[in-house]
Amino acid sequence: MTKLGLSEVIDRTLGEHWLHEGISNGWLTILWVAYILSEGDHRKSSVQEWVERHGLTLSRLLEQPLRKDVEANDDRLSILLTHLSDDTKWARLERALWAATVAAYELVETGVRLDSTTVSGYHTRHEDGLMQLGHSKDHRPDLAQVKLMAAAAEPTGQWIACDVVSGEQADDPLYTPLIQRVREIIGRRGVLYTGDCKMAALATRAELVQQGDSYVTSLPMTGAVSQQFDTWVAVAVSGDRVATLIWQEKTLLGAGYEFVRSMTSVIDDRPVTWNERVLVFRSLTLAQNQAAALEERLQKAIADIEKLTPAPGRGKRQHTTEDSLVTAFQQALSRHKVEGLLTITYQKEEESNVQWVGRGRGGPNRETKTVTKVRYVITDVQRNQQAIRAQQDLLGWRILVTNLAEEQMSFSQTVCHYRNAPIMENTFHLLKGRPLGISPLYVRNDDQIRGLTRLLTLALRILTLIQAQIRQSLQRTGETLHGLYDGQPKRTTNQPTTSRLLKAVAHQEVTLTKVVVGQQVQWHLTPVPDLILNILRHLGLSPAAYMKLVDNSG
Repeated sequence: MTKLGLSEVIDRTLGEHWLHEGISNGWLTILWVAYILSEGDHRKSSVQEWVERHGLTLSRLLEQPLRKDVEANDDRLSILLTHLSDDTKWARLERALWAATVAAYELVETGVRLDSTTVSGYHTRHEDGLMQLGHSKDHRPDLAQVKLMAAAAEPTGQWIACDVVSGEQADDPLYTPLIQRVREIIGRRGVLYTGDCKMAALATRAELVQQGDSYVTSLPMTGAVSQQFDTWVAVAVSGDRVATLIWQEKTLLGAGYEFVRSMTSVIDDRPVTWNERVLVFRSLTLAQNQAAALEERLQKAIADIEKLTPAPGRGKRQHTTEDSLVTAFQQALSRHKVEGLLTITYQKEEESNVQWVGRGRGGPNRETKTVTKVRYVITDVQRNQQAIRAQQDLLGWRILVTNLAEEQMSFSQTVCHYRNAPIMENTFHLLKGRPLGISPLYVRNDDQIRGLTRLLTLALRILTLIQAQIRQSLQRTGETLHGLYDGQPKRTTNQPTTSRLLKAVAHQEVTLTKVVVGQQVQWHLTPVPDLILNILRHLGLSPAAYMKLVDNSG
């Protein structure tokens, strides 16, 4: 964080009160982020105790004294979050931080990937508050949530910018504002922006074209696309269009075709017209997974249908009308989403019994009546193989669109590029897992929720930056690291994660010892292990960070 100049960036953009004393907001941010990354805890209540416990180490690293019971208390941390919650200050901070990151490190940026996630918590909902009920990506629709929209540089996954909005908002309208901020931050156009189907809104694509940028996105199966989808796929299935095989290195991913169409939209009363390539392709892996899911649904549907007509007995409901049985059958198909794929054969069974009319015992002259019980019984469940094959032909297909010319990015390259979605998924996993653990948020007020979320995204940028630099250095030198896996000391890797690196460093247990002999005080530092020296070397950092902790280390 010091090499990145994080404290200077924050001090320059957030500012501080003219009566402010002690360490600056920039250094306070570094302390808090260091606490989060080392302790896996973002609560404010424990930071001050941690700072005091490591007071000597921290004061020598920061090269300034830390005041007892003051520097990282709850009030100061709350004030810092209030500063971070200011949208204007945050926009300036992200712009300055990206410039500092590019200046300090060799970041390869081939494009920008956008996506969103949600962060839920046990918060009381308030009208117009940040924490609202909405579509939960954590599968907790019962909890209030905040939504995080992020943009990251490809291929490293280093975050460029992010927006924090209330949790009930849809994703579609969040793309353009963030893209406009990214454009200001990186200071150039002609950038390739990639996102999922929620980025495919016509207005979003038109804005990118108008500003001279490019896009790759998938079309949602709604509206006109849902009506055209079967036709586009049928052309490929029938062989009317020659399929292009999609290869990634030596692996066959699938096949498909593309065509070009003209698009028009209106922005600020001005028409925007451009040519768009539509890529219709089938992923083999996706088709296999969807086929397996379809077969599972069919088997469950058959099992449920066979249970519709049990043998007569106590508590066994019978279908006494044909309509009742057919309705239950259709409901089972709909429940398992296999409409039209199964048919049944059933028969009508009648059982006649002679009964005495009225109550009492029968006799030779007693009047009788015949009672007939009717039930409908399923005798067989058949698979509609033709319909199933037709359904299977539609599995695994995706529709991508891009305004890039084929000379800029071929059919296979475009599909492979879009499939690189784990860039955002991996960073969201880091944000929600240890050591960041953004959910749940241990703050209540909206400014604190927004500020803490943004603070954790700063910590996330440090994690992804460390990972990217380590991996680039290992790839450049052809080296590997060992000693990162518990119980496997000889196992090596050239693709370590930051979490594993931090855990391995913590296990080295470098110890700083105070030795008092009479009136003389000395400090002793255990030798820095080779693993830590290796990691520092690949990060371009000096071991002096350890050496300056002591006056002597004899």
